[in-house]
Amino acid sequence: MKYSFVGYGSLLSHKSLQETIPNKKFKPVIVKGYKREFNLEDNKEKKDFLNLVKNKKSYFNGVMFEVDDKELIRLKKREDFYNLEQTSAYDFKNKKKLGKCFVVIDNFVSLDHKGELPNKTYFIMCREAAYHISKDFGKLWDKTTFTSNGEKIEDWIKKSKDYDTMKR
Repeated sequence: MKYSFVGYGSLLSHKSLQETIPNKKFKPVIVKGYKREFNLEDNKEKKDFLNLVKNKKSYFNGVMFEVDDKELIRLKKREDFYNLEQTSAYDFKNKKKLGKCFVVIDNFVSLDHKGELPNKTYFIMCREAAYHISKDFGKLWDKTTFTSNGEKIEDWIKKSKDYDTMKR
């Protein structure tokens, strides 16, 4: 069986995805009804990783790719903190509905976590991958991604120059 899966953090990076599943082609998409936040805390580092929070007014951009049963199992193993949730994806450019897809979400961690900085290495990898897809895709990533305190990355990055590796 084939499944559509949307990556929105490290899975935006071909190199990162290649470590789990080789040779996947991406399609840039929009997913509605979720807010992308750095609110999943790594207990060892006390730094945040990306997660989704259900929010009817929000949306985010990601990349959709197809996986089979074995690849889905590998992704679930990689994303072991998260649960699979089915939603719909829309074409990044023309906004037309493409169909059902899976995203990963941790519904519990965001309830009581606020205030850590994003994990710097992870943040830079995700953001650079977004801008590698296209400048418009990267700008939308900045606009639809938030710190755990609710600040848009497009605003936060202006004060966090050591996280900004992009020449815009």
